[in-house]
Amino acid sequence: MKEKIKCLRKVCSRFQTKLLLAFLLCTLIPLLVIGGISYSVSYHISEQRILNASISSDDQLNLQINERLSHVENVADSMQYDMYTLMQTEEPMECLSVLADTRSDLSLFKSTFDLYYASIFLPSGHLGAEEGLYFFSLDDLEKYSIPAQALTNPGASSIWFLQKNLSIPFLISGSEKNSDCMACCRILKDPETKKISYAYILFLDIGEFSGYLEESFTDKNIASYILTDQGEMVAHNSPDKLSQPDKDLLEALKKETGNLFCKNNINYHCVRLQNGWYHITEIPDSYIQENVRVLIQSILLTLLFSLPLTILIILWISKRLTKKLRILSGAMEHLTLDSPEEDLSELIPPEKDPEAYDELDRLGLTFQKMQLSLKDNMQSVLDLSLTEERLKYQLLQSQINPHFLYNILGSIQTCQSIGKLDIADQMLTKLTRFYRMTLRKSGDLISIKDELEIARLYLEIEKLCHNDNLSWEFDLEDGLENFLICKFTLQPFLENSILHGLSQRTPRIHLKITAVYGDDTVIITIEDNGVGITEKQLAELRHTLDSKVVNYEKHFGIGNVNKRISSPHFGNGHISIESRLYHGTRITIEFDQMEDEHEESNDS
Repeated sequence: MKEKIKCLRKVCSRFQTKLLLAFLLCTLIPLLVIGGISYSVSYHISEQRILNASISSDDQLNLQINERLSHVENVADSMQYDMYTLMQTEEPMECLSVLADTRSDLSLFKSTFDLYYASIFLPSGHLGAEEGLYFFSLDDLEKYSIPAQALTNPGASSIWFLQKNLSIPFLISGSEKNSDCMACCRILKDPETKKISYAYILFLDIGEFSGYLEESFTDKNIASYILTDQGEMVAHNSPDKLSQPDKDLLEALKKETGNLFCKNNINYHCVRLQNGWYHITEIPDSYIQENVRVLIQSILLTLLFSLPLTILIILWISKRLTKKLRILSGAMEHLTLDSPEEDLSELIPPEKDPEAYDELDRLGLTFQKMQLSLKDNMQSVLDLSLTEERLKYQLLQSQINPHFLYNILGSIQTCQSIGKLDIADQMLTKLTRFYRMTLRKSGDLISIKDELEIARLYLEIEKLCHNDNLSWEFDLEDGLENFLICKFTLQPFLENSILHGLSQRTPRIHLKITAVYGDDTVIITIEDNGVGITEKQLAELRHTLDSKVVNYEKHFGIGNVNKRISSPHFGNGHISIESRLYHGTRITIEFDQMEDEHEESNDS
C-alpha cells in the first residue's frame, strides 16, 4: 500500500501529470456550473465587444462627418479673400469683374465640395446686392434662421444653424422643391460702426447626413441621429423616426458627451461634432442580447463536442511540451548579459529538418540568436540614441524652412494677383539669393556673419512688400562675426516683428539688431518700434519659452528656435522677451560662444 501511495505521489509530482489533472478537474465540473459561468463571462465580454464595435463604427462616422464639416469651413475660409477684395473694390467696372470672379469661385466651390447652395449678402447700396442668384442684400438675412445672438455678436468663427425649407432660385436648382439644410454662416461687422459689413452662408443638404447614418448603421435596431445644439433632431438612420427627444434625455446626453452611458435599458453614445452639434447612437440592451444569445449557444455546443477530443490531444502533446519547456525555462533563468551561451542542442536536435520546427523549436533557435546578438545590440542602441537626438534637432530646423517659404510665396502670389509683377520679380530674385545663401551653408551651425547676411536678405524681401514702412540697422561688436550660431535663429523673430508689429498706430517698423559680448556668451537683441504685445500674449510666449515645447499651431517659429538653441549642441541658449503695448518689443537671445576650427566644413 505504501509503495502504491509513493508511486502515486511520484506520478502526481510531474508537470505533465499536474497539467492533465488540472485540465480534467476543470472539465469535470458540473456542466450547469460551467454553463452558468461561461454564460455570465461570455455575455459581458460579448456585450463589451458589440458596444466597442458599434462605437468604433460610430467613431468612423464621426470622422467622416467632421471631415465634411471641415471641408465647408475651409471653403468659408477661402471665400474670405474674395469677400475682402469685393468690399475693397469701388470702381463699377472693376467691381463687376470682381463680382464675376467671386461668382466663378463660388460655383467652383459648390461643384468641387458638393455644396447644396451658397449665398452672399452685401450692403443694399452695393452693385451686386440685387443680383438675386448668389448675391443678395443684407436685409435678406432676416429670412434665415440665424440665431439672434449670433447676429448681435457674430465673432470670427462660423455660425452653424438649421435652415428649414430652403428655397433656391429656379435658374440654379431647376426645381421649386425646398429642402432642410445645414448652414455655415460667416458674418463680418465693422468694428467702428458695429454694423454688418457683409455675410455669406454655405448650405449642405441635411439628407446627405441621413445617408451617412443609414450607410453606417444598416441595422435599424440601432438608432443613430444628429441633434442641433438646441436639441432639434435633423438627421436619422431611419428618416421615418425623426422626432424631438425629451428634455431630460437631452440634458443627460449633453452632460455625457464623449461617454457611453445607459438609461432605460438603452446604451447612449454621444459625441459633440466639430460644429457644436451632437451625434447620438442608441444601442438597446435587446439588440445586444439577441446577438449574444447565438454566441453563448455556440460556446456551449463547442465545449460539449470538443471536450473529449481535447483530452486525447492534451495527453499526446503534454509529453512533448514538458521536456522542452523545462530546458527552455532553465536557459532563460540563467540568462544574463555576461553569461556564457546556453547549449540548447537537446531542445533543437541538429538532425531535425528546419522546415519541421515547431513553435518551441523556433523559440529555442530565437533564444540562441538573442544570446549572440544581445551584446552587439547594446552598443547599437547607444549609437542610435545619440543619432536620434541629433535628428530631432535637424528636423526642427528643417521645419522652419517650409514655414518661411510658404509665407514668402504667399506674398509673391498676392503681388501677382494685384498686378505688381515688378515687385514679384524682385522678390523671386531676392528669394533665389536667399536660398543660394542658406543652401550653401549646410551645417546645423553657421557663423554669426552668415546668419546676419541671411537675415538681411530676408528683410530686403519683406521691404519689397512694405515699401518705405520697413527699415533696419545692424550693430555688431568686432570679432563676433566668426562665432557660431544655430542656423535660422533670427528669421522667425524678424518675421514676427514685421507681421505683428504693423498697425494703424505703428505704420512704420524700424528694426535694430545688435550683437555684443557677454560672459563667455554672445548676446543678440532684436528691437522694434511696433505695436507691442499684450500682457496675456506675452505670458503665453514666456510660457512657451520656459516649457521648451514646440506647438505646431501656435508660436511655432519662436518655439522651434527656442527648442533648438537651448540644446547643449547649439550653445545652451535661452531667449527672453520684453514688450509693452504700443511701445515696441525687445527680444534677447543669449548663447555660449562657439568656435569652429574647420569652419569650411559647414560649407557645401
